[in-house]
Amino acid sequence: MSSFKCTKCGGTEYSRNEMRAEGGFLSAAFDISTNRFTAVSCENCGFTELYRTNVGAGSKIFDFLVS
Repeated sequence: MSSFKCTKCGGTEYSRNEMRAEGGFLSAAFDISTNRFTAVSCENCGFTELYRTNVGAGSKIFDFLVS
């Protein structure tokens, strides 16, 4: 994201993080992250946008085995 510009304040500095979430009862019961998002936050005002990241079958299996 070399040309980031905050839609709220116009700031150009940002931080990027990953967020994981369970999608339902079974995925929560087995601690499998079925939804992943990239969070992009403005360093100036803190406004954050979430972008969905695809989760492959291998990642789901790894999450299950590690938990």
